[in-house]
Amino acid sequence: MNRDYGKVLVIMGGWSNEREISLISGMSVYNSLISSGVDASVLDINKKNLEEIKKISPERVFIVLHGKGGEDGEIQSYLDKLSIPYTGSDSKSSAICMNKRLTKDILLENSIPTPFFSRINNNIKEIEASFPYPFVIKPSSEGSSIGVHIVEDIEDCKKALLENTQISNDFIGEQYIKGKEYTVGVLNNDALPIIKLEPPGKFYDYNAKYNSEKMKYICPSGLPTETEEDLKKLSLKTFKTLKCKGWGRVDLILDEKEQKPWIIEINTVPGMTEHSLLPMAAKEKCIDFDSLVLKILDTSYE
Repeated sequence: MNRDYGKVLVIMGGWSNEREISLISGMSVYNSLISSGVDASVLDINKKNLEEIKKISPERVFIVLHGKGGEDGEIQSYLDKLSIPYTGSDSKSSAICMNKRLTKDILLENSIPTPFFSRINNNIKEIEASFPYPFVIKPSSEGSSIGVHIVEDIEDCKKALLENTQISNDFIGEQYIKGKEYTVGVLNNDALPIIKLEPPGKFYDYNAKYNSEKMKYICPSGLPTETEEDLKKLSLKTFKTLKCKGWGRVDLILDEKEQKPWIIEINTVPGMTEHSLLPMAAKEKCIDFDSLVLKILDTSYE
């Protein structure tokens, strides 16, 4: 017997560069709620129809907005003003996690390992003085690895800077960590089984996430039990330190030389298609997609 959630509104779409992925995630969540007998409706939101939320007057909102507008605290602030409870992290922690500079500052203040970084501009000489090749250039506030480049030389650097100036006026240089990529799903203060990511290219970029047939996801991760538990503890510490709530995903790299973990970023509204990473990790723990959706919806009560 399911809990009486009342009228639930699934918010998807939005105005970020991840809009199309959000629409797929949102419909997956909506269809799951309907199949579970929840009184659910769905809204493809944009900046002109925010008032529709007030008209619909839901008891609670399931946020499935990726990127700006959904993971940066904007929609959370709007729902707070309407006193409508919602899934996941609050507006403040969402805003911090969406901004890589703010996130990394807090991690470093709390002795949580994350690669060295600094805000950069188009001055290549200054950048090269701070970062030996290879290094990473990425926007401060984008998801799905949009704008992320591992630059090997000055030509790579020029291309990465050109793309990032078209995306944002706030981007960073970051120390490159050579190693294996892993992701740790978090659900109600519990770390899910770790997934090892084996991308066909240099790293887990947008193409690997959404377009490549050669991308490999390995779960169970194959890590020694002790290492897996250590990474789970670090991910939960990261989640707690950033005051995240309910559900999310922590991405990290285990470096090649010392097997030291480095936190890369935190996703407060991960993908929710049936093939996304969080559902994949939940399935390994015998939590099917419908059950996972309800467990996330439960976070709106916290």
